[in-house]
Amino acid sequence: MFQQKTSHFFEKYMPADDKIDGLLSVAFPLEGFDIGVIWKNCGGENNTFFYSIPSNNFSFIAAGSIFEINESGSDRLNKTALIFRNFIKNAVNNYSDFEIRSVPMFVGGMKFAPEENPDKIWDNYSDSHWFIPRYIFLRNNEKHFLIINFFNESVSLEIYNFVLGRGLSLLDYSDNGTHNTNQAKILSSNINDSREKEKWVEQVKHALAQINKGEFQKIVLSRQVKLELDGSPNFAEIFNQLSKDYPRCYIFAFKKNDSVFFGASPETLAKVSEGWVEADALAGSIQRGSTDEEDAAYENELLMSKKNLNEQKAVVEFIKNSFKDFSDEIFYDEHPVIRKLPNIQHLWTPIKAKLNKDKDIFFILKDIHPTPAICGVPWSNALVSIKKMENHNRGLFAGMIGWFNIDNEGEFAVAIRSALYKKNIVYAFAGCGIVEGSDPELEYVESELKLKPILSLFGNE
Repeated sequence: MFQQKTSHFFEKYMPADDKIDGLLSVAFPLEGFDIGVIWKNCGGENNTFFYSIPSNNFSFIAAGSIFEINESGSDRLNKTALIFRNFIKNAVNNYSDFEIRSVPMFVGGMKFAPEENPDKIWDNYSDSHWFIPRYIFLRNNEKHFLIINFFNESVSLEIYNFVLGRGLSLLDYSDNGTHNTNQAKILSSNINDSREKEKWVEQVKHALAQINKGEFQKIVLSRQVKLELDGSPNFAEIFNQLSKDYPRCYIFAFKKNDSVFFGASPETLAKVSEGWVEADALAGSIQRGSTDEEDAAYENELLMSKKNLNEQKAVVEFIKNSFKDFSDEIFYDEHPVIRKLPNIQHLWTPIKAKLNKDKDIFFILKDIHPTPAICGVPWSNALVSIKKMENHNRGLFAGMIGWFNIDNEGEFAVAIRSALYKKNIVYAFAGCGIVEGSDPELEYVESELKLKPILSLFGNE
């Protein structure tokens, strides 16, 4: 029945010369789907993207690419915005037939900072990399859809039906090893290398010396841990495990060629919907307790910590001041609350603002990234020192990952608690904010807590 209805929709909007001018997006309702099956079946695609917020019953997997915006350099967001604003003359869809809202159009991510000489491990990703998928398998609450996109191409009804058949074939549950729950194991790593800790301690001491000199008030330093695996990761199992352990986080994976960037981020960079923008101020961390009493004691310690409260305040002020450029109505609580994750707890301040009508997503993103929670204060000075002090390129780590559409809607996570997989090697990342009074040893312990979501996937606690 739905195939007939969507075929009618296709024929209604199909030009006489079979040449689509702009974007044609056709939705098909489904009874359900298995993300792991689809990911496995998309193995031949150069671009595959998974995004989920389990507690919100929202997830999608996107496959194939019919249009890409790849930009590099310090002007990457402006260039991306210019292409996006000008490229689409026509956009039609049948979403209203099924009451679907907030459908992703572009998916992808942007690196922490432009990279003049990127590490080879990041060579599959541009500084800013977004694409329109051919297929989107969308779950929103209890509704499931297959969305197929066509853009500036010649499409007959025969080709349309072929593309639809290919999309439906990605749902195939045939024996492809998807339900094998065995996970790749670590063969070797530098997790317990004492030299790595020594380098970290020296970096933090150097940062503290710069803080004392007034170079900056805060800097966020990161570690890169390298794991060699005995095979390819089982990403279906990774998605299941991260969704189970971190249901209120953004579970994501961005596959480009032979690289997969994945993680479970607790932090919203920006969510834009119905004329509002939301963001998380998330800074200050402490461990979880082994008992309720111990956990409450750690929580109280964090809420009373002058160092952590100052760090949190800096992030709140940054986001609030950024929001002032495009909003006259900003709402947040003066006192942070605790955001508890299985492995760590943070100071957290949700911030929400009513958008001025003339401001679009790219204006917001340019203003709000990078925040002090992932870079420092002031961010420009901290960024220069990060590039000098860290012996690895962050790539997409601490950048943004998410989606946007032509209705000025989108949602972007800060790409932390994340890792890059490439050629049987996982590069896991974690960052810590260094301020006056920071203890290098304690910051190292904090970085270990932040690495746990990734390391525990491969049998390492």
